[in-house]
Amino acid sequence: MSHSVAVLLTIFLLFFSPLLRADRQIPIDQIPMYGGMDRSMIPELKAGDEKFIADTTKHYGTREKASAAFVNNGFAYYQRDDLVNAMRRFNQAWLLNPQNPEVYAGFGAVLHDQGKNCEGMQMMEKAIELNPPTFQGIYPDAARLITLCAISDKNLTSEAKLKLFERSESLYKKAEEIEPNKRYVYGSWATAYYWRGQYSDAWAMVVKERAAGGKPNERFLGLLREKMPEPVPR
Repeated sequence: MSHSVAVLLTIFLLFFSPLLRADRQIPIDQIPMYGGMDRSMIPELKAGDEKFIADTTKHYGTREKASAAFVNNGFAYYQRDDLVNAMRRFNQAWLLNPQNPEVYAGFGAVLHDQGKNCEGMQMMEKAIELNPPTFQGIYPDAARLITLCAISDKNLTSEAKLKLFERSESLYKKAEEIEPNKRYVYGSWATAYYWRGQYSDAWAMVVKERAAGGKPNERFLGLLREKMPEPVPR
């Protein structure tokens, strides 16, 4: 990150005070879309938001470009397991451009790592609604979170769970059609089948992942072998 961008980000953070949502005492910048609050109703936040938007737009040229830059910065934090700063950046990116699908993918990624699979699923569905780019892995990530939501939400009926599995499967199939990195798609698909208890199908995806040049995670393979021995190639 350049010095000028770092300075800008430091200044911008001053305008995002650590307000807390009273019910769970979570800083409001740690909730997707600032928890849905109307920031324009709080004069200090309204003024800070307007300055933030004006300054970032001037620096990057457009709100869309600024939002994309903050998303990239958010994922850089995410890759370092800094979920606090990742969520903060994704919220700032959302403030700049609520129509940026990668913002919602960012929210979904953080929520996934927080174990909030069904909330993450909702964010990924929003990302898909906004016609995301095909090269970012959004479709398989959404499919994965849908499966995780289905198996983790104990309040779901069997019918509701089946519908989520079907939705997950449809997104994986779409990903297979459009995603250039098939290794990632098949690797994710294998884990989804594992969680669903479809171990033969999981092994079939492992085969596809390897054929696409991928190297399946050894820990995952060990877990899968405990459920079903690896089929001998014919």
